Amino acid sequence: MKHLLYHDLIVAGNWCNLKCSYCTSVADADDYGAVTSASRRGRGATIAIAEVLAMLDGFAARVDAPVIKLSGGELFLLANAAELIAELAQRYAHVQVLTNGTELDAATVQRIARLGNVSFNLSLDGHTEAMNAMRWRSPRIGARVMAAFAAMVQACETVEITSVISAANADCYAGFLDVLAAQPCRIVAVPIPVRGVHAAALFPAQARRAFAATLRTCVRTNPDVLGPPAYYTTLADFLDAGGAQRARRCHLVTAAVQLFDTGAVTPCPVGWTGAIGDLRGEGAAAVAVRVGTHKMYDLLTRERPRVPVCRNCFSAADMLNLYLDGEIELDALARLPLYQSAAAQARLVALREAAVSRLTASIVSQLGSSEISSRSASAGGSAASQPMPAPAAT
Repeated sequence: MKHLLYHDLIVAGNWCNLKCSYCTSVADADDYGAVTSASRRGRGATIAIAEVLAMLDGFAARVDAPVIKLSGGELFLLANAAELIAELAQRYAHVQVLTNGTELDAATVQRIARLGNVSFNLSLDGHTEAMNAMRWRSPRIGARVMAAFAAMVQACETVEITSVISAANADCYAGFLDVLAAQPCRIVAVPIPVRGVHAAALFPAQARRAFAATLRTCVRTNPDVLGPPAYYTTLADFLDAGGAQRARRCHLVTAAVQLFDTGAVTPCPVGWTGAIGDLRGEGAAAVAVRVGTHKMYDLLTRERPRVPVCRNCFSAADMLNLYLDGEIELDALARLPLYQSAAAQARLVALREAAVSRLTASIVSQLGSSEISSRSASAGGSAASQPMPAPAAT
């Protein structure tokens, strides 16, 4: 049995009703299988829930996780999404549901909130149409999203708000935090910089540096609607450096895995790389063996990222990275619903211990190599270049 913090499940990832300027996920999803669990792409489509659960249960029996993140596409385009969420709530200590809010009504929000161990992560770039210009271009769509937001803050204890930061919303983000602070429930606002091939055009260097200054101020002025302060200051440092080259190690693939309802599995839930297996075609046992051992894991966890998709990446998962690096404590991380359950916190402690062990082993290995090199140099060359001793006389 292998142990992770969370499974990240994408259902019908190639079907969304928005065309966000910065999004590549919907287009990329087809690379991991076009045949999803959705009955079709259209109003009234449903998820083949029994098939999804069978695939997931087989995998979970071999790669355990107390938490699951669930998203689309846009999950609530599917008529029975709430039924799938209810099933997952019986299998996991916590379920986080990611949504753009366009298809959610108050009754569905209340039904899901009543499950008790499910939280919403709403994609929302601000409180005005201008701030969401890269997400929607219709006031009617905007009104539906804000209605879903209003329903969430009334029905939920905590709501996470993920905002993709670009030139469209960076200048007004501090005002957005003031709006969030006035809501009746606890909000955790998580800004992430736009990334991908169009990042430089959508969020130029000057705007990045200005937003970095905004973040450092907001840590002091709006702490009640933010997560761990170290996340925001680290993001500010990343933006000040241009955000073009990530230098920090990423631990995410040691704590999570990306699953698609098509059966495809990739190591990282943020930067999708090549699939390491197909749960539908190969079965869970064959795929589970590769989790943590496939050659991609070495590339994805190096001190300086080697994989192109990682190089300009900074995401909400960096809160987890900071925790595993010892820069955030557990109680601060647990401000986010994803990390609040007792099972999640126990797994986090184990993962941090494992991260420390890996770091210690790496340091010992490096010191050992240095010592060997030093002794070899003192002896006048490498060990391989020294003559073998003559055999003893008999």
